[in-house]
Amino acid sequence: MGNLTVLAIACALGMAGGRVEAQAVTAKSAGSIENGKKMFASAGCSTCHGEQGQGTNLAPEIAPPPLDLQAVIAYVRQPTGKMPPVAQSTASDQQLADIYAYLQAVAPRGSAADRLKGNAENGKKLFVAYGCYECHGRRGAGAAIAPRIGPPALSLSGVIHYVRAPTGQMPPYTAKVVADQDLADIYAYLETFPPPQPASKIPLLNQ
Repeated sequence: MGNLTVLAIACALGMAGGRVEAQAVTAKSAGSIENGKKMFASAGCSTCHGEQGQGTNLAPEIAPPPLDLQAVIAYVRQPTGKMPPVAQSTASDQQLADIYAYLQAVAPRGSAADRLKGNAENGKKLFVAYGCYECHGRRGAGAAIAPRIGPPALSLSGVIHYVRAPTGQMPPYTAKVVADQDLADIYAYLETFPPPQPASKIPLLNQ
């Protein structure tokens, strides 16, 4: 569990490999911050992600969690990238809920990035101008070389953080190359698309 990477931010989100259909959470409560703090350290999560989930050169920032609890649990059970799956016997849903609560508690609140207002129409133009569509598809639905990013599975601050210091094959984009406001506009554009249908709603997958 030392490689507990909820993103690997999801993202690779980031943008992380597309959205994973969330499974029902069996945790008995919303999570205990105190238990989560102990579990985060004893399970070795802090070794890769830092004592407060701030990220290190080994693994990305995961505080605040970039996904909701159900999506985090689903991702941890079936991750993408180099992260190995974490079985129930290693960390129960309740223990993951505790860790989630701890990461929420230690995360900085109200980042300046999340207060940016995006312009979807300008974002549509920038998505083409910066060449995002070449890897992620015209509507951000993903392609063979890059994951789905539309609609975004991360917060705006999570997306900006990932774009600045991505994992996998994606190159980093500094603020000198792509301004935060440009990313906010692209984010607003990607938010205009509906989420993909769950597998249970696709007839060909249920025959």
